Amino acid sequence: MAQPTAPAEPDYGPSLPQIVRPWLRARSRPQRFALGLAVLLLLAGTAALAIRSSAATKSYQQTESDARARGLNPIEFHFDHSSKLKLSKPPDAYVRAERRRNGELVGSMTVAPFRMERREGFIAGYLPLVATDLQRDAARRYDHFRLQFEGRARVNDVEGYQFAFTARLARAGGGDPRQLFGRIVVLPEPYDYNDPAKEHPAGENPTRGLLITMLATTLDAPDSPTRVGDEGILQKPFRSFRFGS
Repeated sequence: MAQPTAPAEPDYGPSLPQIVRPWLRARSRPQRFALGLAVLLLLAGTAALAIRSSAATKSYQQTESDARARGLNPIEFHFDHSSKLKLSKPPDAYVRAERRRNGELVGSMTVAPFRMERREGFIAGYLPLVATDLQRDAARRYDHFRLQFEGRARVNDVEGYQFAFTARLARAGGGDPRQLFGRIVVLPEPYDYNDPAKEHPAGENPTRGLLITMLATTLDAPDSPTRVGDEGILQKPFRSFRFGS
């Protein structure tokens, strides 16, 4: 009986070094020198871009002591952000990261404290009630407010609630108002900062938390309110947002 024949190894052809080596040998010494120099410059440029990208990212750390000194709930959190975002501290908020272009709003993220009554049951069950009051406030604050979406939110394992809307924003130089996209996220304070997904013990549901208000105009990348914070200038701060130090 004939022995089975082992399958032939696939022929992938010559390797890259086998192809390049003869080509390099055929080059003159000045040509090889110039090629090596070009490779070094390319590597140096790549390293410079990496360093520049790292330098363009900054971090914000909210401490309890700073919050207490300003009369705000002493909640710690932090996030990364592009250096293009200018930080400020409005009286009623922990921090605002904002970018403007020629006086026009591109995007902003404001983190403010909020309080709510202690309720029994699952947090997800009564956050929609909290959000309803916030929607009424937003409708009074933003011109031509139109609710577009609402539902549960999860920000780095912290369970919350969110709603998105459209509105109109007056231009600094006059003219037709600019389209405004808004997304507001309610995040109750987690029971354990080191384990944000850990549930609160019975009867100890949170009474305070954070309100993240993100706004973007057509000068930024998002093309709908539900994409604010997932695209554009606010993507980095929102996705890197975490409770704790």
